[in-house]
Amino acid sequence: MLKNHRRSIEISHKLLDIAVINLSWWMAYLLRFESNLLAADQNLFIWYLKFSVVLSFTNYYYFRREGLYSSRRFSPIFEEICSIIKANLISFIIFIVFTYFLSEHKLSRLFILTHFLLSTGLLISIKVSVRKLLRRLRRSGKNSRFMVLVGNTPQMQAYAKKIQEHQEYGIVIKRWVTEEAELNALTLEKIEEMKPDSLVIGIDNGNYPVVNKLLGDLTNSLIDVIVLPDLSHSFVGYQIIDIAGTTAILINEPNMRSRSVIIKRIFDIVAASIGLVLISPLLTVIALLVKVTSRGPVLFSQVRMGLDGREFKMYKFRSMTTDASNLGTWTVSNDPRVTGIGKILRKSSLDELPQLFNVLIGDMSLVGPRPERPIFVHQFRRKIPTYMLRHKMKAGMTGWAQVNGWRGDTCIEKRIECDLYYIKNWSIWMDIWIILMTFWKGFVNKNAY
Repeated sequence: MLKNHRRSIEISHKLLDIAVINLSWWMAYLLRFESNLLAADQNLFIWYLKFSVVLSFTNYYYFRREGLYSSRRFSPIFEEICSIIKANLISFIIFIVFTYFLSEHKLSRLFILTHFLLSTGLLISIKVSVRKLLRRLRRSGKNSRFMVLVGNTPQMQAYAKKIQEHQEYGIVIKRWVTEEAELNALTLEKIEEMKPDSLVIGIDNGNYPVVNKLLGDLTNSLIDVIVLPDLSHSFVGYQIIDIAGTTAILINEPNMRSRSVIIKRIFDIVAASIGLVLISPLLTVIALLVKVTSRGPVLFSQVRMGLDGREFKMYKFRSMTTDASNLGTWTVSNDPRVTGIGKILRKSSLDELPQLFNVLIGDMSLVGPRPERPIFVHQFRRKIPTYMLRHKMKAGMTGWAQVNGWRGDTCIEKRIECDLYYIKNWSIWMDIWIILMTFWKGFVNKNAY
């Protein structure tokens, strides 16, 4: 059984990582100090020898913390590569800080760079090679995990379909119990006779008493149990929480940890600040053009709904006449309220640039669902059941819907679908990709007027 070898595979994985870290350490030492180890300064050699042990423990801790020793059978390779880079970088930064305060010797900057590049490159190369080898083995029927499926819920059907579509996962379904009579007759003894590595149970409220008894019996078994709860109404994510000792599932809550929120906020502040400095001449020219071509203020603010339904004032360059800017109606093609320079600003999206100040204030993010006026929010929430869930994430200057062409006078349902996809799958890399796509596709859009 695969389970019997899991522990030895995990230990081998850890030892290989420690070996790679130490190999990179001494390769960097040789490259930096040129000659062989014995010819080098012996005091320096002893120092590097002692602290290579400290580095091994630091790397091991952060690699384990990032889940690199957990099963990656179902995770994409890009995700594993990002975890390797992140864990290696954090562990090395902590190590540098540690040596700075506790050692009289200071690490060479060339050595630091050489070691980090070597260790990261070798770790990625080895893990990618191992993953490819395992996938080839699994496709040929080796290194397989045997499962018994219990239940026929939509979640179970989706799970089984995914397994059947991806042979490289190495999952073999030994038995799938779907009929009610089979389920009622299922006992722990019958399951153990099948010798599965894992038992997957799809929770169905109609059969809950039977499932509950089965789960109780499985507490006396060493078989891994996977429960597929009904999360069909959780469109943007969920979190498992503890309420006074009671475990609960919080649905429709973005899968963002506190540190992710902080990282996104820091990224917004840094990028918006740099952007404002770089485009300040352009902002000045646009402000002058707006001022000299029509009467009224350069900027105008409009109340929009943002994170958690809170209202805020969103800033834009004024593109309409002063008596029409805040009417509760959509802007249409050839709208007479739009000024001459306003048409150019709207078509090119340059009227949105003052929202960089909203980003710095914290009302908006660079990337997120586009904010809407409260009057339209109340209309859409009655027509589209999931509409309000887009306010689970801070509003953005650009978003997944916009780079996919759903902006301006386009299908609201498609926009909401993109917004919910973004919230559910958010990562800082996705934000960067959306920003790049915004520049790549340009700001001009045929539906913007």
